[in-house]
Amino acid sequence: MATEDGTGVVVRYPRTAAHTTSTTGTGADARPNARYEAAFAAVDRAGFATKSRQPPSATTVNQMLRLLGARPGDRVLEVGTGSGYTAAVLSELVGRTGDVVTTEADVDVASQARERLIASGREARYGNGLINVTVLRREPSDVPEPPQLWDRVLLSTPVPLGRVPYTAVTGTRPGGVLVARLSTEFTTGPLVRFDIGSDGVAAGTADSASMERITPLPTVPARSRTPRSDVDVSHTTIDVADLLRHPAWRCAVAIAVPSCRYQDAIIAEDHAGLTRAGVELSDPMTSSWAHIEHGASGDHITVRQTGPRLLADEVLAAVRWYADRGAPPLESWRWEVGPGRQCVTIPK
Repeated sequence: MATEDGTGVVVRYPRTAAHTTSTTGTGADARPNARYEAAFAAVDRAGFATKSRQPPSATTVNQMLRLLGARPGDRVLEVGTGSGYTAAVLSELVGRTGDVVTTEADVDVASQARERLIASGREARYGNGLINVTVLRREPSDVPEPPQLWDRVLLSTPVPLGRVPYTAVTGTRPGGVLVARLSTEFTTGPLVRFDIGSDGVAAGTADSASMERITPLPTVPARSRTPRSDVDVSHTTIDVADLLRHPAWRCAVAIAVPSCRYQDAIIAEDHAGLTRAGVELSDPMTSSWAHIEHGASGDHITVRQTGPRLLADEVLAAVRWYADRGAPPLESWRWEVGPGRQCVTIPK
């Protein structure tokens, strides 16, 4: 059975599929940790920082690069240069016999990153040192065609679900690897490692540990979100607020309920002065809003919603849909990017 959600992503859930064991961690790179530690030690992260912007943390970059599995001599494309820090670490991993091409849409950001890479002795057209990194000003969808196929492609900035540029697949050799962080209005993540097949289809598995971190519940009520008089009130026994703190449940809802944002929030009541912790849902396009309370106080969880879309009902339906399929772990899902469509297969 298959359906297509509002993002254009085909969602499959075969009834006979067995759960699979994730190979993301072991397949990413089997070499000793020392090679990665040496690469990070060789790059001065502070040298890629500005007053207004810090480069991604070494932990985040380490997570992406281990999934990517770049090796000495590889030709690597990075889409989303940012500060240039990730490209600098990549330059160490591929070494003097490898090449790193990194693209950035913002001309000022690209120029500043190039200057940092020149100063660190890594920009291919200037300076001395490794000189194996080339910075190009390109839109994220404008993937450069290489004279030789890429061995590895890293989409550093979040990519909307269903919008992985297929040119990144066709530009990578069969057996090569593409890593992308998929995102929706609902959530950012996970990182998915795709292996490029000879049939032109990239098949991947997700790293659940790469979903964005859940922030603690706020302590100050969001009074601007106080329920209005036209709000619809109902009840449920499903503690959605707790379920959405788990990566697989959060990702399943993100796929099933497009164009919906969520955050942990505390809303305040006008009259009694009560505060209610839970999940706040919103759709800026339709001004729909909902709040599902946390279930700590009992089984009768209050649901408030208003607007053209009944967002709480949609999310609760998605939770039941995923539960009916046995809530298979995120690592067992199969992600595909092909010439005609992009899809995710959720086993049952």
